[in-house]
Amino acid sequence: MATPLRGLLLWVLAVSLCQVPLAAQASGAWSKCNMDSLATWNCAQYYSGTVTMASELKASGVDDRRSVTATVTMGRVSCRVKTTEAPEFEAPGMLAVVHGGTENSGKYEILVWCPDAAGERPSRRDSPVIHVMNQRAADYAALDGKDAYEHPDADSVNGVTGTETLTWHLVRR
Repeated sequence: MATPLRGLLLWVLAVSLCQVPLAAQASGAWSKCNMDSLATWNCAQYYSGTVTMASELKASGVDDRRSVTATVTMGRVSCRVKTTEAPEFEAPGMLAVVHGGTENSGKYEILVWCPDAAGERPSRRDSPVIHVMNQRAADYAALDGKDAYEHPDADSVNGVTGTETLTWHLVRR
C-alpha cells in the first residue's frame, strides 16, 4: 500500500520541479485570473501586446537611463531590460490589468513586474516596475495610451532632472 502513495508523491514532486521558467504568470494566485463579468482584474493570459517604460535621470556628470519593455505573447510576459549600469537582458515577468468595475469599460490600471537584474525572477511581493494609473477605456478589450511625467527621483533644488514615459498597447485575446 505504501508503494502507490510513494509513487504519487514522487510524481507530484517531479511535476512541481519541472515547471517552465516562464510559468511565473500562471503560478499560485496568478492562476485565478479571470475574464468574466464578475472579475475586476485580468492577467497576461487574457492579453497580448506591449507595455514600456523609458526613464532618464540627469545630474552633474550623471546620465542614468533605463528602459523596460514587457511583451505579452500567448499569455506569457517577457521583459527586456536595458540600463546604463548593466548589459541588456531578457527574463520572464508578470502583468495584471485592474479594471475599475465589472462592466466592459471604465477606469483601469496596468501593473508589470520585471526583474531588476539578469537571473532574477519577479515576485508578487515586489513593487511593479511599471504602473500605469488612472486611465479610462471605452472598452477593456483594447487598452492603448502614453503617459509622460517628471521622474519620481527628480530634485530641481539639487540639480537632478528627469522624465519617465510609459506607453502601452494591450488587446484582449
